[in-house]
Amino acid sequence: MTADKGVIRQSESGRRDSSSADKSLYWDVHPGDVVYNTMRMWQGVSGIAGEAGIVSPAYTVCEPVGEVSSEFLRWFLKEPRLVGKFFRRSQGLVSDTWNLTYSEFKKIEVDLPPPTEQCRIAEVLDEIERQIQATEAEAKKDAVSSFAAITNRLSSAEHPRHSLKTLLGSRPRNGFSPAEVDGWTGFLVLGLGCLTPRGFMPRQLKHVSPGVAFGHSATLSDGDLLVSRANTRELVGMAGIYRDVGAPCLYPDLMMRLTPKPGVPAEFLESSLALPEVRRRIQALSQGTSDSMVKITGDVVWNLEVPVPDAEEISRLLLVKEAARRRLKFHVHSREKLLAEKEALMGVLLNDELYSPYRV
Repeated sequence: MTADKGVIRQSESGRRDSSSADKSLYWDVHPGDVVYNTMRMWQGVSGIAGEAGIVSPAYTVCEPVGEVSSEFLRWFLKEPRLVGKFFRRSQGLVSDTWNLTYSEFKKIEVDLPPPTEQCRIAEVLDEIERQIQATEAEAKKDAVSSFAAITNRLSSAEHPRHSLKTLLGSRPRNGFSPAEVDGWTGFLVLGLGCLTPRGFMPRQLKHVSPGVAFGHSATLSDGDLLVSRANTRELVGMAGIYRDVGAPCLYPDLMMRLTPKPGVPAEFLESSLALPEVRRRIQALSQGTSDSMVKITGDVVWNLEVPVPDAEEISRLLLVKEAARRRLKFHVHSREKLLAEKEALMGVLLNDELYSPYRV
């Protein structure tokens, strides 16, 4: 059925002027309304309004009609085959932004299960979503607890402070940023977002030409310690230990690679650079005309002072850090397993090709 023949209709609550000086128009939204982002609908971006309010014209507000369940529609509008239809009816604007008008949206034909089946499907998918959120919350709780334990032990005033130049075998070295290319080439370069408050995360990886990447001195090895030399003031100087991503990988010009002296664990330096007192010092020494992009120099890192416990205490810290890493790996595995289960369930439960035509 088409969207305007019994499934949903565009909200008739109308628009009202905002209180702002520019008199922009906003959609009224009421509990149970289905709301979708007209610029991101092709990515399955939709949800249900939990309370009354207003949304900007970037969103379309629809009201389920008849016996159609809002909870079911929230999931149904994310179904991959249906999202493909959204994409084909969208109009490209810029980059990955596409516009799906309601006039095109309502032309899409779908079949829905009976109301009782809609409720059952929504309950199943809601439950697995709750499990995913619980797993993410547990991972966050573990990460916060582990960070607090390491910080408390490492930041003790009893530990002497030493500059990093006494702990590094050579000065920090900037990386290399070749031009990104489309498609898999077998060679990668890290994006700046790979260094996070939680250390290295293999995301924002970019493809680069083998001709410029092969054998380059900026090629990473598993266990290399990296520090961002440019970012927002909040994120500049983030440290992380690179872990192999399955292909030769460079680090970019906006990162520095630190080479610890023999006997100085990279994991210890990573934790030292994440300490609040060290982070404050890095932020104070960063330079830039805007907080949205500041930089630190190799000299700043070279002379940066960090607490250095004795070898026995460093060993204990590394045990705490390794236990935290193992727990995080467990949580990540659990989340990935649940996400795969959710995707499989959506593929079966939301496949309108399996339904008999149903009219409401």
